[in-house]
Amino acid sequence: MALNRQLWIAIASVMVIAFVSSLAISFQSARAYFEEQLHLKNIDNANTLALTLSQVEKDPVLIELMIAAQFDTGHYQRLELLDPSGEPIASRTRATDAVGDVPGWFAELAELRVDPGIAQVPDGWQQYGTLYVESLSGFALEALWDTTVELFLWFFGIAAVLGLLGSMVLKSLTRPLDDVVDQAESIGNQRFIATPEPRTLEFRRVVRSMNILSARVRDMLGEERSRLEEMRQRLQRDALTGVGNRGRFDDVLGALLADDDPNRQHGLFLVRLVDLAEINRQLGHQETDALIKDLATRLGAVAGEHRDSFSDEHLARLNGSDFALILTDLLDAKPLAERLTEAMQELAARHAETTAMQTALSAGRFGPGDERSSILIRLDDGLARAEHRETTCLEWATQGEDVDRLHGSDEWRAILHDAIEEQRIHAAHFATRRIDGRLIHREAMLRLEDARQTLTAGQFLPWARRLGLLPQLDLAVAESELERLARTPDPDGEPIALNLSIDTLLDESTRGRLLGLLASHTARAAMVSIELAERAAIDHPAAFREFCAVAVPLGYRVGIEKAGLAVTEIDVLHELGLSYLKLDRSLTTDLAASESNRSYLRGITGMAHAIGLTVIADGVRSAEELTQLGELGVDGASGPGVPE
Repeated sequence: MALNRQLWIAIASVMVIAFVSSLAISFQSARAYFEEQLHLKNIDNANTLALTLSQVEKDPVLIELMIAAQFDTGHYQRLELLDPSGEPIASRTRATDAVGDVPGWFAELAELRVDPGIAQVPDGWQQYGTLYVESLSGFALEALWDTTVELFLWFFGIAAVLGLLGSMVLKSLTRPLDDVVDQAESIGNQRFIATPEPRTLEFRRVVRSMNILSARVRDMLGEERSRLEEMRQRLQRDALTGVGNRGRFDDVLGALLADDDPNRQHGLFLVRLVDLAEINRQLGHQETDALIKDLATRLGAVAGEHRDSFSDEHLARLNGSDFALILTDLLDAKPLAERLTEAMQELAARHAETTAMQTALSAGRFGPGDERSSILIRLDDGLARAEHRETTCLEWATQGEDVDRLHGSDEWRAILHDAIEEQRIHAAHFATRRIDGRLIHREAMLRLEDARQTLTAGQFLPWARRLGLLPQLDLAVAESELERLARTPDPDGEPIALNLSIDTLLDESTRGRLLGLLASHTARAAMVSIELAERAAIDHPAAFREFCAVAVPLGYRVGIEKAGLAVTEIDVLHELGLSYLKLDRSLTTDLAASESNRSYLRGITGMAHAIGLTVIADGVRSAEELTQLGELGVDGASGPGVPE
């Protein structure tokens, strides 16, 4: 029972006891007072009337008239004159004693027992008779009833005022307790916050203990995150430049080649700093390191300038002089290739006075199903041709028609606009299950119904990104899926997962419409998961936190997909109210051959479980891989290796 309710019950109980006690005391005192005063009144009236009767002629008719007149002008219940033998000479009585609005039960409870006033009426030296006078007691009962009602109202009013004041005081005193409850719930939801210590000694001790507990758990998670970050830097990062290393490049390339969508196309650029040994001899070790870091920085900057042309970038240093840049879902490689060449020429010009620097570049395109060896052979051949030209230049490792394969933005804009307006955007569902086979949710993957065929996400999402239509596509499929769930009569239907792009998160108008849509479908919120890429939480933490702050309280499950590459960089991961992490495919490829990847994956699952997150592996391709992931702590998986 709530403290506020207990306070009201306590105040009501105290006031009832006080009221009953006060009523009993005042009631007995008032009744005794009324009985005494009425008795004195009876005696006085009897003596006065007896004196009057003793001075008049003892004519029975006259006596009768005088008693009748006195009875009619006074408040009497009984006036009776008896002769010495007890026979009535004159008598007046009332049948009832009117008590106005006094309830019958109160009249019986407060019945006044008043003795009559008795006086002797003489006739000369003889006794003429005995006079009995009884006054009406109804007005006394009415006064007693009014006093009781007034007392009750006063007590009720005082109890109400005390209750309200007590509630206000209690609310003020227990506000720290509410903070402690919020803090405990936050810890239960894996959010470790601190609350200010109150002035109340007992609450201060509780709050201080909770803050210490929260800080210890937060520090423990911070240490684990730091350890994982150190491991990630050691296993996946080049020590000099901070970009990915050869192992990271191999993992990413393998994951993209094993993708289930055959229509996805990616770009790969190789960059070589020619004759690094001679450059090192001319510049010295420190200057050469600075040159290599400058080269890596320029590669990343060029990729950032063309962010709307691809979905993700992966930059890696393959060896001392070679760098690789993978751009997923790359639309048109030509502008980016030209800018890369310009950037490398600018770098060479900058160092022209100290060394004769040459950078060789090669570019190509690949997709799922291509042979890894053939891709790298073509690109290495391109590097050799570029290096042979003895100047900074780029050679294509694919045929010209492959480079220009994607074109026609006007046609794509028309196709996508028509599909959105005509509601030809829908979702194909793919199961994500726990290791033991139980369904977690079905991931809704975008599909577009064209006049001739159904287009997969890999075919139209790159163009939607370039044309700025991703937010509209996300909103369309979210509306379609939520309405489909609302029409489903089965309350225990299959949960779904919606993928949102970073563009949707950053588009304020679309994000507002999406949150409004989610708020209007809260009846099925527990069946809906919403996924955003890890990069959204890292690059745009404020928008991501704002989205979580609205969606999570509504009952929706929010998760991070493509997680694990930089999840340790999310400082407030434990405060976002997330439900799961969906690991990037590059972390789970070829685990049998990489003990370091297994150790890193085991660390991620341990950290995620510590803050209550479910860990899901994406793109699992075999039962053996699924078993191995389960041994490393992964909770669920999706992909062709997950049996239906």
